[in-house]
Amino acid sequence: MPDVLTEAELRVVDLVGHGLTNHEIAAALGLSPKTVEWTLTNVYRKLRVRSRTELALAVERKRYALRRRRDTPDVSQPEGS
Repeated sequence: MPDVLTEAELRVVDLVGHGLTNHEIAAALGLSPKTVEWTLTNVYRKLRVRSRTELALAVERKRYALRRRRDTPDVSQPEGS
C-alpha cells in the first residue's frame, strides 16, 4: 500500500470490512459520523480507491498477499538452520 494507514484508520477500515455503516462505526468508536467520513476520505486517497467496494477489494488483496508471504517457505535459508 502506498501510504501507511494510522491505527485510527485501520480501526475504521476493519469495521467497514465487517459491513458497518459510517453511523455504526462512529457509534462503535465514539466518533462523529463526519470524523468517520473524513477518515475514510483519507484512506481512499492513501490507497487510491474511490469507494467502499474498492476499499474492501484492496484490503482483501493485501490480506491475500500477506497470507501467501507467511505461507511461502523462506528458500534463502538452508533447511535445518
